[in-house]
Amino acid sequence: MLKGRAATSAAGFTMIEMLIIMAIVGIFCAIVTPSWLMFINNHRLNVSVDRAYWAMELALSNAKRDKIAWQTSFKEVVGKNVQVAIHPAEITPAQVPPSQWKNLEPQIQINPDETTLLKVNEHNKATGEKTIRRVMFNFRGCVVYNSTDECGQTSLQAKGTLTLSHPDLKNSDRCIIVSTLLGHKRTSRRQSKANPNNKERYCY
Repeated sequence: MLKGRAATSAAGFTMIEMLIIMAIVGIFCAIVTPSWLMFINNHRLNVSVDRAYWAMELALSNAKRDKIAWQTSFKEVVGKNVQVAIHPAEITPAQVPPSQWKNLEPQIQINPDETTLLKVNEHNKATGEKTIRRVMFNFRGCVVYNSTDECGQTSLQAKGTLTLSHPDLKNSDRCIIVSTLLGHKRTSRRQSKANPNNKERYCY
């Protein structure tokens, strides 16, 4: 009799107990998964902004070191998201080897409504099919419109903002703002109110 009772108690979970455990696990996953995905996507967005910022810093540093104009170029490639390349301004984006274009994090996009960096074509000209966003630094590290421009003697279009977003993160844009012709940059995020100086911009 005692042997029979011991065998019964060690038989394991009943079907009802298994269903309860599965239900608890399912509820837990339903609660945790969205938060985890939001954390991952926020991390990807922040990492991408950091990479883009330091790509601009490296171009500025290279320009001052080599005493020639350098630029940071950004483009969106279908299936590869946003890519960035750092290269001398005398080399057009079309001439940059594919191996030098580096991907930002998966699913990151350039927000065209909030991005004002100069848009150029593959040959670095502001004409034709413009698929490149760029920021260029002259030999002194100043932001310039043309590679031969001197500091303070260039178009204000040389400045601008690069805004990155993730399709699953609503109103969570992050931006890099090239705010002065001397090359000063800062990062920011989408604000709840529009820019007082430009009602169409929220990342400022």
